Amino acid sequence: MPLVVVRYKEEQVLEDILTKLARELPDIVASALNTPEHKDGTLTPDDIEVWVQKSGKYDVNTKDLEIIIWANFYPERQTNLEGRKQTIIDDVRTFFADYDRNLSGFVWVLLNPAAFGNL
Repeated sequence: MPLVVVRYKEEQVLEDILTKLARELPDIVASALNTPEHKDGTLTPDDIEVWVQKSGKYDVNTKDLEIIIWANFYPERQTNLEGRKQTIIDDVRTFFADYDRNLSGFVWVLLNPAAFGNL
């Protein structure tokens, strides 16, 4: 279950845009990180959790929009990680094409050895 953390500067990213982006990110991330060739790597949008956080007044050198994604490491996912990251960037850029916003930002995909289990 990948976790997407979206950090944003309130004065740069309007709330209605941010709400729509948060709803789109599960589709974007599931599509880009889906790894059906690994027995545990199949993803659907319902598998993606999104946390949204405002940048704080004490944060330093932050961008307008920062998307950090934690996902389980699978060799099949690692092999083409740059392409997967670029797909997410392209989809986020496409999302913002409908808005007149000139934002700084990044997408950072972190693959980690991990174990996940439902309660």
